[in-house]
Amino acid sequence: MTKPNAFKTTRRTFLATAAAGLATPLIMHRNAWAQGKEIVVGIWGGAQGEFIRKNVIPDFQRDLGCTVLAEEGFTLPNISKMRATKTNPKYTVMFVDDLAVPICKAEDLIAEIPADKVPNMAKLFPRFNYEGGYGTGLGVSIGTMYHNTSEEAPKSYADLWDPKYKGNIKLNSWQNTSGLFFLIATAAIVTGKPFSQAQYEVDKIWGKLAELKPNIQNVYTSGVEAANEIAQGQATIGGIDYSKFIYPYTAKGAPIDMIFMKEGSFAGVNCQVLVKGGPNQDLGLAFMDRMLSPSVQKALAEFALVAPPVSGIELSPDALKYIAYPDTRMDELGLFNPDWTYINAQRSAWTDQANKIFSA
Repeated sequence: MTKPNAFKTTRRTFLATAAAGLATPLIMHRNAWAQGKEIVVGIWGGAQGEFIRKNVIPDFQRDLGCTVLAEEGFTLPNISKMRATKTNPKYTVMFVDDLAVPICKAEDLIAEIPADKVPNMAKLFPRFNYEGGYGTGLGVSIGTMYHNTSEEAPKSYADLWDPKYKGNIKLNSWQNTSGLFFLIATAAIVTGKPFSQAQYEVDKIWGKLAELKPNIQNVYTSGVEAANEIAQGQATIGGIDYSKFIYPYTAKGAPIDMIFMKEGSFAGVNCQVLVKGGPNQDLGLAFMDRMLSPSVQKALAEFALVAPPVSGIELSPDALKYIAYPDTRMDELGLFNPDWTYINAQRSAWTDQANKIFSA
């Protein structure tokens, strides 16, 4: 009896092997320009940062044969990093809040994004294309106070001055973009005007803000830590902060939820910018395009519970319970987007005044 030849090749296995052999060179050739290149990207912390580290970056590296180094940070530190490395740029892509895009453009820290290199920009809702193509939105959060649901939520920002909250409120720092919202909300209480007008009268709030000091447990900079502490009952109320820090806990059944005050809520927009002169710009643009792709936007929205800034994303009913999508839904909820050009010019003075109150 003749033993079968272990190395006998059938027509089917030959074709399969040949196809595999052809496919690999084609893939390698298609992305040959990216092979071995490296970029440094400044990303966020929290659920969004976790998602990008675990899902976006590994797939992107595998697909293009490149390396992406990620550094977590916040908007102001990320601006500082770009300033410090302006003459010898280290970063290629930086994530910042919407208020930072005009600052970065004015200081010549960022470059215009060539739309032909980032085709997914065509899907952006127009309001999330910043400074004529110098930044794109990545995710939209709701900005408001939040609370431990074991206690009844206040109805108005004015309620936060009630003595029953003594030592029980965690106040978000004005170092964070979302922390500035509380200054505007306080101006609305002082003046009786809507946010759109009150934002120009923050200089009237300092006496009122000082009266809140007995109710403040601490001023925080980490939204993730503060949300966790509120969920554990270490304080009753926190904010103003973004829903991206709160709703992931809510969705998992933690006793924490956003508070929709009668005065309204704010829109918090996370953006991406291209660092001027940063290494391997072509790879950076490909990464920016990947961040705007439908697959990443859908997965990011459903994981971190932030609204996509692009059209045509089909989100699960569970995700839609927590996010404002599409952009017309943001209008329906009355999410306010401040005049950042004005506020950026006042921010240093506001910060000094607030620091005097809470550091005394």
